[in-house]
Amino acid sequence: MVVHLEHGDGGACHFEAGDVGANQVPHHYKPVPGGNLVYFAIDNVQFDPRGAAHTVKPIKFCWRQKWHVICAIKSNRRIDEVRIDQHNLALKHQPYEQIMLEAVDLTQHKAPKYYTRLIKGHLDDFAEPVHAIISKKRPGDKFPKYFVCTDLTLSVQQALRYYQKRWPVEVDNTFLKNALGFGDFRLQSFEITEKWFAVVMRAINYLQYCMALAYSKNLSKTSLADFTRQYRLEHFQNLLRSFQQPFAQP
Repeated sequence: MVVHLEHGDGGACHFEAGDVGANQVPHHYKPVPGGNLVYFAIDNVQFDPRGAAHTVKPIKFCWRQKWHVICAIKSNRRIDEVRIDQHNLALKHQPYEQIMLEAVDLTQHKAPKYYTRLIKGHLDDFAEPVHAIISKKRPGDKFPKYFVCTDLTLSVQQALRYYQKRWPVEVDNTFLKNALGFGDFRLQSFEITEKWFAVVMRAINYLQYCMALAYSKNLSKTSLADFTRQYRLEHFQNLLRSFQQPFAQP
């Protein structure tokens, strides 16, 4: 989950909360000053077998706090009692709104273009109107992405730009699991798992600190993987030197 804070003076900042649930938000965020808008970018509103009322519970919670939600939804979610993928089929011959978003991948030199359509309606068991967004990488894309935004004043481009703030969270989660071993705690005791989490989180915090220092000096956009390779190489070089010292000539 990413919290995006839109200041009344036009400035903005966002906070990354990983897998913090909507009902845990008050423990992590203090009330924001008046005149500011808060947007929660949620990866997906998971289906709850107990019914639609439980499925939209995170959205309802944020709405009661006067916060907005921008979230991805599945193709079977209904807008005005019609599945959103059926809305997509019904709009087959309608024109697209083309939008450009920032390139989030360092290897991606060209800003991506998306073909979108907008629907205004109601989610099941949510009284307030929402904007449902159908986003495609190209016309005729058979696997579009679907989003819901509770702020009707946002354009499609603004809503997806705020949702895009999730990308660094996804990158960090993948890096934690694949490169730093965050997922290697299976079949371990709770105490060992807790200590392992602390070690891994300290490692990624250190790498992010190094990235921030490098960026402040030369505006470098070096990735976490590059810093990891650099420090592993330096560690390996130091290890070789420690082996060579006993055999060095006096």
